[in-house]
Amino acid sequence: MKVRNFKPLIAVVLVAGSLGAIAASTDGLYAGASLGTSKYPDTVNGVAGNGSGISGKVYGGYQLNPNFAVELGVAKLGDVSTSSDQMNGQSEFLDAVGTLPLSDKWSLLGRVGVAHVDLNTSLGNDSGNGLKVGLGAQYSLTSNVAIRGEWERYQMKVFDATPNADQYTIGLRVAF
Repeated sequence: MKVRNFKPLIAVVLVAGSLGAIAASTDGLYAGASLGTSKYPDTVNGVAGNGSGISGKVYGGYQLNPNFAVELGVAKLGDVSTSSDQMNGQSEFLDAVGTLPLSDKWSLLGRVGVAHVDLNTSLGNDSGNGLKVGLGAQYSLTSNVAIRGEWERYQMKVFDATPNADQYTIGLRVAF
């Protein structure tokens, strides 16, 4: 791994630390992790992205009110192998997350944000920024622990194109 790949991660850590400093107490802070699969529906740098791979993410957030939160995290967008090519991606992201309660246990999630994506293909590497959107559902097991299922789309500017990467995950969110 080249040193330049650490710069976005350092920025994520600094912003996360600032978010913690802004919150005078732990009220509203939460963290989570999810595992799933990714799909690259577009050709990326000449590599057909119709495969899928294991993906995951870790994130932290701050619940500003019952319907709005801000999340910061890192995601592994999976490894895709075809008969002749390989591709993998990772991302750092910052999202605004809206929550629509359906009952005391169930809620719907919507997110929009920005992402920095690093893509490595057998034909070359590139990184770029782009839009990130997503939809999901959340089920509260307790007042502090919830299960989340989500679909997220990363649209990035890499290799002089704007390919998409989709991530489907399920995981846990824990409030502090």
